Order: sequence, then structure tokens, then C-alpha cells
Amino acid sequence: MLASISGITYIYWAALYMHLFGAVAWLGGILFLTGVTRPIFEYYGADAYDISRRIKVRFLGFTWMLVWTMLVTGIIILLWSTKFIFFDFSSLWLVLAHIKILLFLILTALSLMLRASYKEIEQARSEKEGSEDLSPREIILWRIRMIEQFEVWTTIVILICVSVMQVY
Repeated sequence: MLASISGITYIYWAALYMHLFGAVAWLGGILFLTGVTRPIFEYYGADAYDISRRIKVRFLGFTWMLVWTMLVTGIIILLWSTKFIFFDFSSLWLVLAHIKILLFLILTALSLMLRASYKEIEQARSEKEGSEDLSPREIILWRIRMIEQFEVWTTIVILICVSVMQVY
């Protein structure tokens, strides 16, 4: 069967499967870290904080490999697509494809913000000074939690877009 596939078709299918793997690993990782590991680490409290942070930072490193994989393979898929034209919103499929690309960029920006927050938290002081309501560390932890929630909702919307695109 592989002998009958031309080189260009093979590149397209390879890019498509790599794109699928990257999407499943990235989006699945976001949902797993937030939906499974966060409740476990919150249950164990401060004792598990260091392990939780290490796992999330390790996943962020893996995330960047997946982002680049999805970006490169997504461009290859778009170049071979006969259905997709930038800024053409004439059908529901095209609108959803544009939304999916926009959400990919938003998710990438959220990952950048999360990475910066994890770097920042290491130097943040945990005690309050003067009339502060929250310490800088507590503020950064709140920001990390909000970014993670935005990541989850963005992931869910991407999955809904892709599911609806399969119907059209």
C-alpha cells in the first residue's frame, strides 16, 4: 500500500497524523493536568505543591515541542487544503476553521503567560507587607489558576469546533 502513495500525498498524511498526535497530547495534557492532577494536589495541600509545580513546568517544556509540531504541520495541511482560504467566511466550516486557528494562537499565548508566571513565582515573596491583602506569591498563584482555567475553556471550545467541523 505504501508503494502506491505518491511522495506529496505521503507528506500530507504524515503531517495530518503528526498534527493529530500533537493536538491530542497538548489538549489532553491540559485537561488531564487541570481536571485530574489539580484536585489531587489540592487535596494533599502544601505538601504536594512542589511536586505539582514540577509536573506542570515539565509539561510546559513538552508543550513547546507540541506547539511547534502543530504549527508546522498545520501550515503544511493548510497549504495542501483545497477547502480552506484565509478570510473566507462563506461557510460554517470555514468560520470554524478560522476560530480554531485563533484559539490555537490564544492557547499558545496562555502557555507563554503560564511559563512566565512559573518563572516569576520562584522569586516572589510569600509574606504580606504593610496593608497588602495578598502577598505577591498569592497573586501569582491566583494568576496561574486563572490562566489554567482559560486554557481548559479554550481547549473545550477547540474540541467543539473540531467536532462540528467533522460534520460539515
